[in-house]
Amino acid sequence: MKRQVVKKETIDADLLDLRAFCLVVDLGSITAAARTLGETKGSVSRRITRLEHALGVELLRRSPRRVQATEDGLAYRMRVGRALELLEDAHAAVQQARARPSGHLRVTAPFDLGLSLLAPLSAGFAERYPEISVEMLLTEALLDFDAHQIDVALRATASLPDSSLIAYRLQHIEMGLFAAPAYLRKRGPVRRPEDLAGHRLLLAQTTRGHATIALQPRDGGDRVELRVRAAIAASDYSFCREVALAGAGIALVPAVNVRSDLDAKRLVPVLKDHAIDGAAPLYLVHPGTRFLPSKIRAFRDYLLDAFGVQGRREASAAR
Repeated sequence: MKRQVVKKETIDADLLDLRAFCLVVDLGSITAAARTLGETKGSVSRRITRLEHALGVELLRRSPRRVQATEDGLAYRMRVGRALELLEDAHAAVQQARARPSGHLRVTAPFDLGLSLLAPLSAGFAERYPEISVEMLLTEALLDFDAHQIDVALRATASLPDSSLIAYRLQHIEMGLFAAPAYLRKRGPVRRPEDLAGHRLLLAQTTRGHATIALQPRDGGDRVELRVRAAIAASDYSFCREVALAGAGIALVPAVNVRSDLDAKRLVPVLKDHAIDGAAPLYLVHPGTRFLPSKIRAFRDYLLDAFGVQGRREASAAR
């Protein structure tokens, strides 16, 4: 038995045709409707005729003195009017949302940088934009924008592959060695890279507790590479920082993670006359759509201002 396919007829009417029809019914005159629309009387008349042909019914009863809606025309005017009002409400809502940022914003960032950088900035952002709710996804995993419905990402990486995403360079994340003053008083100072061999090192991202630290003297001397063993190894820098604060060793962490500790003298830099390999730029990444949602623009501009960036696009990034 053959399956019958029922075709559904649809009307693809121009919105201006519908608006013209509603005005003619409301004003009772094609001439008055044309004046309101800024069109000619003939143009409005053709719009009505086009609608009637598409629908297959007579919408208006015309005479030399007046124009009157038919019964079908009145019923159509009522339904079309409600639809046009909904469209106007939708347009107004979108324009209002663009003017005043609102909605739910999903941001992803590495765990350590999220704690040290985004936590205080998020507080200020939430105060400035109370109608935007922010959800922070702190993870070392590279979350996909589409699959995880990400609006903005912070990524610390040496390079960004080309894609449809837009990236802005916020700052350079420098690595450093830091220890509690009490630890150094107990174990002795570190005057040269080789002295690290006699100290307890707190390291992240090791291979079975071992890592290579490359140090470059800031005065241009010879680069030194040391194969070291971690007294304590962790999966993130925040743990290493906490252990260093407890006086248990020298932590190799991003300098930004310990900025407040340095200011409060809870930690001090070790071998600060050496630059340590591992630094990477920090990027803010968002979709490269032409009409960027106002909530994303607000968060992007807030961070660019906080980092003193002039809003210049640096690169494109992988999704």
